[in-house]
Amino acid sequence: MGSQWFSNCRLDFRFDVDRRAPFATGGSRWLTFDWDTRRVIDVCVPEEIEEDEEFVFGALDKFINDLPLDVVRVEISEKGKLLSSSSELYHDFYYIPYYPRRTDFPRRLKTIPRSDLTEVDRLGVQVDLTTYTPANGQTKKVVFKYYFTPNNVSGFWHEINCVMRMPKHPNIVPFDSLVVEKIDGLDRVVGFTTIYIPGGTLEENKSRVFKLKYLEQLTGVVDHLNLHLGIVHGDICPWNLLIDETTDTIQLFDFNSSSKLGWDGNVGNQDLDGEFAYDKDRNDVKFVIFTVYEIITREFNFRQTFEPHELDESMEMNMEVWDKDPDVLLDRPVEDYRRVLEKWAKERAVIDKRIDHYSEASEPLSWPVLRTVADPKLITLGEHFRVLGASRAGFAEAGKEFIRWERPATKALPLPAGQRLLATGEIVDEGGDSRSNRPGRR
Repeated sequence: MGSQWFSNCRLDFRFDVDRRAPFATGGSRWLTFDWDTRRVIDVCVPEEIEEDEEFVFGALDKFINDLPLDVVRVEISEKGKLLSSSSELYHDFYYIPYYPRRTDFPRRLKTIPRSDLTEVDRLGVQVDLTTYTPANGQTKKVVFKYYFTPNNVSGFWHEINCVMRMPKHPNIVPFDSLVVEKIDGLDRVVGFTTIYIPGGTLEENKSRVFKLKYLEQLTGVVDHLNLHLGIVHGDICPWNLLIDETTDTIQLFDFNSSSKLGWDGNVGNQDLDGEFAYDKDRNDVKFVIFTVYEIITREFNFRQTFEPHELDESMEMNMEVWDKDPDVLLDRPVEDYRRVLEKWAKERAVIDKRIDHYSEASEPLSWPVLRTVADPKLITLGEHFRVLGASRAGFAEAGKEFIRWERPATKALPLPAGQRLLATGEIVDEGGDSRSNRPGRR
């Protein structure tokens, strides 16, 4: 196994609260995601405790790695100690996210069964480094991006459609495959893979020279996205940029904040597309300027202090001097980087007055809205959940299949020699025999 991101991350990165509700006997219930073990637990907190995520996360951290994976509810004391746990169906209050059908995507795209992927490392929330062996017999490393919560359904649909439809570009991490799982005879798309580029992001790997040509490549790929494809990345930053050492090129990835330039998002339609409308405050030109400033100075105070709508590129461009961090390596003076940025920003200010909608781009990307209402496999639970998902307990009680994601905690890794962990969460022998760690409920 590799670095295992969850070994060192903050507790509020590992855990997240979906919603809170009153507890029948007093106190409150906190429905909590554990991104490491990929499960949801209802945490019952005594009424003596005020609404405090830090307390809930700290309590969970003490015992969650040792809980059986089928536990869906825990009750904790005012001191954060585990009082009880339950694996009963009637205590399972979460929902299965909707997964689109394989037939909702272009036929030309390659697919991989989730069970063919072997986990190698955990790179972040719902992002893993995996391997698989294609027909040529040569093991391939890919980044597997997926979702197991209803909150990610619409975002996943927009991101995967954007990435898979994008023409190959020398400065964009390439799409690899759709990841599928068969449920009730239908292939469902549960995630996708992209090509893995080693070496770490520009935030993580600080030992490399940041060359002026990387900046020129970055402005070029942003022009390609915005003006040629009508796509705004929306989150350009050092942690979304890599260097491919084999081609000596900068690589942009992570399109989960992307949108179509000037797009309204079909506000009010049944598929919640309004959440992914274009946000002018996440302008790529502005974010490139902040990114280059952060790479050169290693100062992140602007983005850490201000929201996107409060950020303005003049904060940095009007500075007389950018103080280069002494450990940063450049191949040209700082002034050369600033000249390139200033010239490009002025050119884009003129162009952007002419092209302010994706339909005006030279070859705009577009894709259909997500349609789930007519899907007979989706059980809706009222207006709020018409797109998001269906009752996990209801599926189990009815004997219906659904996709499971639970896996061992990072603490339990690496596995003993001769075993490997599949992307399904199952442990298998190298020979292929399963040593499933799955809960008994399905």
